[in-house]
Amino acid sequence: MNKQDMIIKRQRHQRFWQPLRKGEGGYLGVTSPIHDHKPLPMNPPVPASLEEKWLSADFRIRKTEADAVNLFWGQDAIHNVFVNFGPGVHAALLGAPYELQEDSIWFDLHPPIKNWEKPSRFETDRSHPLYQAIHDHTRKLCEAATGRYTVSYTDIGGQYDVLFSLRGEELLVDMIENPEVVRQAEKQLDKAFIAYFNELTDLIRPSGCGYSGWIPMVHDKPWYPLQCDLSVMISPDMFESFILPSLDFVSSAIGEAIYHLDGPEEIKHLPMILSLPHVHAIQWVPLPKADKNSQGKMIQRFDDSLSLELYQQIIKAGKKVVLLGVRPEQIPTIFNQTGSDGVYIQTHCASRQEADSLIETASKNWLKL
Repeated sequence: MNKQDMIIKRQRHQRFWQPLRKGEGGYLGVTSPIHDHKPLPMNPPVPASLEEKWLSADFRIRKTEADAVNLFWGQDAIHNVFVNFGPGVHAALLGAPYELQEDSIWFDLHPPIKNWEKPSRFETDRSHPLYQAIHDHTRKLCEAATGRYTVSYTDIGGQYDVLFSLRGEELLVDMIENPEVVRQAEKQLDKAFIAYFNELTDLIRPSGCGYSGWIPMVHDKPWYPLQCDLSVMISPDMFESFILPSLDFVSSAIGEAIYHLDGPEEIKHLPMILSLPHVHAIQWVPLPKADKNSQGKMIQRFDDSLSLELYQQIIKAGKKVVLLGVRPEQIPTIFNQTGSDGVYIQTHCASRQEADSLIETASKNWLKL
């Protein structure tokens, strides 16, 4: 993807960030191998160790450059480089031990807060090695981008998910037996989040490439993907009492947000999330199910009745929908049953021929280009 392609795609994404309107059409990001039946233009780098994979900015830049030429970034797909240091890395910067693993970096294996006898001060440790690595990666990737790709905020994390990493399962008991201590901790975390978010914004701004998160959507203004995976374990009343005020405060301070709705157990909280004025869209993640057409393989059904009803509810509330990792064969049902207005779908095709065919069909039927 060159700089001119990115400019065009950013204009499309900026339209997504406008209020939902009838007739705006859908959005489709399609990736595939750049060529069919040909060797990759560049061999992807192989890390020598977990430390190189996660902590080396040079390795991440080399991987980014390989992805830039080895993949086809079709229609609304942008090359978004996720500065990935694990889900909710802010927990590590606040004192949680971290562990490098093959698939991620984890912070909730050994929660450091054993009790609330000594008041906790939630201050971002700017001398922490992961803090230094995040800033180093973000800065160097922004310098290397030269307008060809976007560089994301790292996954700072939702405040209650971060607090869960720091306290562990005892947090659920605390919310019942010691709610004011939990609320005071959340307020401190909200402020720490905003301060760190603003630091990263200052790092990304000079690149002129816009703002993105681990969700590959670019915006001319700062935004962030909000979430609370902890919410699967609590009631709507507790969500309203604890989680909703934090989401409202953070989304208002940032200005724009997409909410990561992770599975059916979070749907009970959706009406409250849809009421938040600064939540622009909902990113839905269905649970994997066994698929009879895939020899029992577990796949995510973005086109089942539960998901289709959910999209209708979101659209009716005036919000937009983001779906990542949708299988190509599910896309017609989603667009046809939901209506395409305000729906962004990201998919990967096994071949360039399949990708080109899908884009042609989508352009004729669901996208307003």
